[in-house]
Amino acid sequence: MEDPVQELLVALSPFVSGCFSLEISQSLYKALYRVHTAHLRGHDPGEFIARLASGNPDRIKIPGTRDGQRLRAALHGIRRDHASLRSRTGTNKAHG
Repeated sequence: MEDPVQELLVALSPFVSGCFSLEISQSLYKALYRVHTAHLRGHDPGEFIARLASGNPDRIKIPGTRDGQRLRAALHGIRRDHASLRSRTGTNKAHG
């Protein structure tokens, strides 16, 4: 099984590089940019990833392109990973 965070970092790249930034919602762009920037600076992007995990990927404006489908799948993976973590730890909130 792939690491959901690594998959997200790969999948978000086209959307923060400017190529597709106008094809996603501004709030999603900001969240992805924060994850990307934290990662590049060597910081833990966990807080920002937890925020992404709290949303429903099926309700977010993402293009139906191959890159968009990969991003949506990565967001689903993040959401599943955080849900699994919450159930193992018995917490109700996603933590980074």
